[in-house]
Amino acid sequence: MNRPARAGYGAGMPPPRRSSYQLLRAAFDAQADLLVAALAAADPLAPSRCAGWRVRELDRHLGAIHSGLGALLEQPDPGPADASVAGWAEALPDLAPLIDADARTEGPGLAQALPGLRLALDAAPPDRVVAQRTGRHPLLDALLFRLVELVAHGRDLPVPLGPDRTALRLVVKALTALLAERAPGRHVELRVPPFSAVQCVEGPRHTRGTPPNVVEVDPVAFVELCTGRVSWSPATADGRVRTWGDRADLSPWLPLLR
Repeated sequence: MNRPARAGYGAGMPPPRRSSYQLLRAAFDAQADLLVAALAAADPLAPSRCAGWRVRELDRHLGAIHSGLGALLEQPDPGPADASVAGWAEALPDLAPLIDADARTEGPGLAQALPGLRLALDAAPPDRVVAQRTGRHPLLDALLFRLVELVAHGRDLPVPLGPDRTALRLVVKALTALLAERAPGRHVELRVPPFSAVQCVEGPRHTRGTPPNVVEVDPVAFVELCTGRVSWSPATADGRVRTWGDRADLSPWLPLLR
């Protein structure tokens, strides 16, 4: 995202204050604890909603990305951030084979990975930078990526997990900002009440009143649309997505994360 004040932030995403990191950390801890309990209650051999993964592979994936962040925080500071939230999202398809291999390799699950990561987070300054496969990211971004994973994968369990409210709000705000960057413009207003509203998509710009095209989505459904768990047509058919206007169609830009 192309905001000059700090790498990693752009349209709709102001540079974080220290309190922003503290809020993110609290939401991360709450969502992680919910998911640890849900994973412990699930049959590890039961199928998940991730194609080809059982609960066991899902748990190993979460363990790998969280233990990986802890290991990155033990490395020397790599220098200034040079990667964005958008860059992370764009890199995910190319990383899919590596992600799948990690999930199929014997390793710690989420419950085993979290204690070491939490110790590393406690010791790290909020302005720390970590060098991931997707580039050098501010720690706030790197932790946000894990929060997105925790919220999205909570829906992949045999019994889908309802996310922590603050975690859901932060993820929705990040994803609406990413969509506004992918589809810049002011012809469509996307509303994800009560958490976020952005304008997007090129076209005639409205100047007063309600825009000509409005999309309203429930928060959990929006996360599922952005992560490919739900498709546009079924979500509009069952009312999770509600549209007004002849150009109120965001399906060309979804899912955001592949």
